[in-house]
Amino acid sequence: MSAIQELKELDLNKKWINYIYNSDKKKINYERVTCLKSLNNKYVYNYVLKTLEILEEEKENYNEKTIFLVEETLKWSEVAKCYNKNKRKEWKNKKINLLVHNIGSSEIYKIENKKSNKIVKVLIKTHGLIGQYIRGEINLNKNKELYELILNKDIEKTELHDVLSLLNRCVIKAVSPKLYQKIENKIEETINKIINGEFEEEIDLNNRLNLLNNKLNDKDQKELNILLKNEHIKNKLEQLFKQLEFWYYEVALNDFTIEEQIKILLIISNYLNSNNEHLSFEKIMISIYLDYENKKQINIYKKRIIEDYIDSLAIEDILNNKIKQNPHIKIKITKKDKNIIPEFKFSIQASKLIAFCEVAYTSDSLYNQAVFMLYDLFGFRRDKYDRFYNEINYLNTMNKSINHKSIILDYIVGKNILDVGPGGGALMDLILDNNPNLKVSGIDISENVINTLNEKKKNENKSWTVIKGDALNLDKYLENNSMDTIIYSSIIHELYSYIDYNGKKFNHDTIIKTLKTAYNVLKKKGRIIIRDGIMTEPKDIYRIIEFNNIEDLKILDAYCHDFKGRKVTYEKIDHNKVKMLVNDAMEFLYTYTWGPNSYALEVHEQFGYYTPSEYIDMIKENLPNCKIIECNSFLQPGYEENLLNKISIYDDNMNIVKLPNSTCIIVIEKE
Repeated sequence: MSAIQELKELDLNKKWINYIYNSDKKKINYERVTCLKSLNNKYVYNYVLKTLEILEEEKENYNEKTIFLVEETLKWSEVAKCYNKNKRKEWKNKKINLLVHNIGSSEIYKIENKKSNKIVKVLIKTHGLIGQYIRGEINLNKNKELYELILNKDIEKTELHDVLSLLNRCVIKAVSPKLYQKIENKIEETINKIINGEFEEEIDLNNRLNLLNNKLNDKDQKELNILLKNEHIKNKLEQLFKQLEFWYYEVALNDFTIEEQIKILLIISNYLNSNNEHLSFEKIMISIYLDYENKKQINIYKKRIIEDYIDSLAIEDILNNKIKQNPHIKIKITKKDKNIIPEFKFSIQASKLIAFCEVAYTSDSLYNQAVFMLYDLFGFRRDKYDRFYNEINYLNTMNKSINHKSIILDYIVGKNILDVGPGGGALMDLILDNNPNLKVSGIDISENVINTLNEKKKNENKSWTVIKGDALNLDKYLENNSMDTIIYSSIIHELYSYIDYNGKKFNHDTIIKTLKTAYNVLKKKGRIIIRDGIMTEPKDIYRIIEFNNIEDLKILDAYCHDFKGRKVTYEKIDHNKVKMLVNDAMEFLYTYTWGPNSYALEVHEQFGYYTPSEYIDMIKENLPNCKIIECNSFLQPGYEENLLNKISIYDDNMNIVKLPNSTCIIVIEKE
């Protein structure tokens, strides 16, 4: 009976079937898995079945010896993934390498088969290594044992060629037929190198890192070129690549920048010794993914924490093994047998908060509270790690409000236009729809905003470009006197609210710093356009709010306690009426309008931070040779309509009054 028949009939008396049927889903490469919940312990069984089905289709093209060797190899190649505790304990006591499954499987094959075949044992040990070589994970000389079979006259060169060709067809097509078709020629080229003993190759770091990342983009390639000019970095990386096989690299690390990847590799290099042979990123792979809306996704909470930590480490400190300690995250390196296993370990507090975020995302208000607790623990700027997974929903909401911002088009001058904090890209689209000849860019510090916009650019063939950068320091990313128009649409109040500038949030110096750096990159006769929140004047007048639902007074009580911008108070003058300073009343009403789902976010933001006259005075004092082209304030549409059924608003004499202006347009020209 053939192996495929035995497997389909599930003859558990066959040891290899027993081990495969009871295999550990943790040993699965997540690269082509679309949903983690769909995984089960029969994943390995199904994969081996696919390989044998492909073999069945190819049988008529090969002789019996080739079929036998490949079939035996496919039967035993995955058995080290067996999760039977007693059996694993037995294998560990026999010093079988279970962490590297191809080596472990070859050792298990030998001890479980009294008449084991030497060729099969080598094929099991090296199965998959051709694919790993093509992906940049190993050096070709890891396949030398195959060539030694020819030297020892265990198999003819032409026979080994056929065996390797058929084996790799089965192994790789079972993963992905498209992948096999893509690299078929490369497989043939590699097999010919092996059977001819052509193993001498220089370590080309640039090529290897491109292969590991499935080709770097231009930005990453430039960063890599700069890093590899450092001989110390180059030497450490070359030693890693020369000595170690890489496992699960692409699926574990490809969502990190090339600089972050290099830093992680350099940290690992500090633990390298002459006995190490394998570098497995399996633990990072397993921990870095979760299911979000029934789809495998990077765990964005962990990723942002890791990014922030890695970015805080100076390369020179890593090279000198003087790595800065963080109380809530560290890189743990485990050395077991010949294996190096890195992982990111989080503190109990961080782990609990991450778990809280993971389960709270279906409830906006609860989720926002969880995310802000995570911000506080790690000292994140909210504009850098904006709303995590809910970023996409937030960007869509911002795009829908674009009609309110079309007035900005009237003030644009010149050809080079910069949108600071471009959100979902709607304003950049609007500008180019109005004038497709303009050169429009967006800059944002949020990685997920940049990723979303780049995806939109690719899918919708947009001509604008986006830059990852800090709005507080535009002159670090752009040349002086390079932009004709710089736009801040509903972004400055967020910088004011969230950036801890000189040790203080809600700091007017943040706004001054922002506009000064923008002024530096602005051309003469260029313009800064600000559309943002405003305080009304005079500031000392009062408004009386009458609540239609007396229970909503509890929202006001909570707001006065929770608002981070300044102290907000009220005087209760009736069972459902309160008296407040006009700008305190407006700040509350902005949050009240957005509703409970946005409450946890809105209490961290102060929408109005200057009156119109205060804004003009600040601009004239800090921006030399500037001209104020426009300073106009208005009530943003929607506020009165949304509040109509909730409150009435009066002056001191109980006369019904309109809400004051909420938003301003200020246009500054550089003379």
